[in-house]
Amino acid sequence: MIILLFVSFFVLLILGVPVALSLAGSSILALYMADINLVVVAQKMFTAMDSYSLMAIPFFMIAGGLLADGGVSKRLTDFAKSLVGWLPGGFAVVVFLSSAFFGAISGSSAATVAAIGAIMVPAMLEDGYPLKFSLSTVAAGGFLGIIVPPSIPMVIYGMAAGTSVSEVFMGGFLPGFMLAGGMSVYSILWAVRHKEMLKPHRFSPRVVWKTFKDAIWALIMPLIVLGGIYGGIFTPTEAACVAVFYGLLVGLFVYRELDMVSIFKILRSSIITTGMLLFVIAAATAFGLVLTRENVPQTVAAMITSVATNKLMFWLLVTALLLVVGTFMDTCPAVMILTPIFTPALAAYNIDPIVFGVVMIINLGIGLCTPPVGLNLYVAAGLKKTTIEQVVCKHLWFYLLAAVTVLVLLMAFPKIIMFLPGLMKTATMVTT
Repeated sequence: MIILLFVSFFVLLILGVPVALSLAGSSILALYMADINLVVVAQKMFTAMDSYSLMAIPFFMIAGGLLADGGVSKRLTDFAKSLVGWLPGGFAVVVFLSSAFFGAISGSSAATVAAIGAIMVPAMLEDGYPLKFSLSTVAAGGFLGIIVPPSIPMVIYGMAAGTSVSEVFMGGFLPGFMLAGGMSVYSILWAVRHKEMLKPHRFSPRVVWKTFKDAIWALIMPLIVLGGIYGGIFTPTEAACVAVFYGLLVGLFVYRELDMVSIFKILRSSIITTGMLLFVIAAATAFGLVLTRENVPQTVAAMITSVATNKLMFWLLVTALLLVVGTFMDTCPAVMILTPIFTPALAAYNIDPIVFGVVMIINLGIGLCTPPVGLNLYVAAGLKKTTIEQVVCKHLWFYLLAAVTVLVLLMAFPKIIMFLPGLMKTATMVTT
């Protein structure tokens, strides 16, 4: 049954069938051949989508669209330029900072690449940066959108692992900015060697103050959303609704760059994307049903613990697998499929599920920037209507090397991930 499940799944993927249909089709085929009533598939798929936590996904998508089209992304990048644009490679650093801050609004990797890239790629080209460097920088920075909370894959992980979404959110905050810093190091080193190509910029406190005033409404947004979640004022789902309301207010009445046409366009895009994502989640649940019936999670956990005799070996095996999976599968279905398989083995290595969730999503996020399926590569290439060969270059590999270095550091020192969740727990205990 398991052999049939995986063989049919990979055959369908190779034939170009969408991931959701490949998951559902292989699951139905395996259950049918095992003479199991297929009504259970429909029941499981419906139950998977009937989740309060998943309601956060469409609202965060709508909020991201409202704030991107409402002028927030432009003001964030202008403020970041005034702060670090004078550094060698400063515009590349701006991309990473802006992507991290925009990730704290949209929760989507592709949306971050599109919103920040549309502004920064033309600015970088005008400043003297090569096209390949500019596109690879935007593609690499985009995956910060799923690391810095709120993150749609983190919502899905929390649901699949049965752990607190708020704590997973908080665990991703420091790693997200560490990744931004790590990748910025390469851009600065590259710019020092090629400074004759780039226009010099001066630091101006007056410009910093002006852009800060323009961006203040954009900067307040993550504070309201994340502060509300971590302060226990509202849940992640309620925070997503607050984000939509805030995005409407800022876009319509503060920056005045939204109109009814753009709002309907954002709603339409968010509905389509949410529908696709929920279908993937439902199909992945049907896939997981077959795995559970055949005790695959327990078998894999036993196999891992027999091969990986210590935590280091476990991390090496898991990282290698996730990096490979991330190259050909999108983050959300990978999280849905792999989380139930790996979580039973975590207790044997004394690994907190929050730490594992953040590490898993970083691994899969790196996959978004690697061929053949890396979504960020295609979005970045689409910004200048070119091929992904212009994005997949030596600069991209150096960025990914920096990201892997930070990932290794996080696995070696998991207290970095647990620092903010630990503070949240302590604060909750004090207030109660």
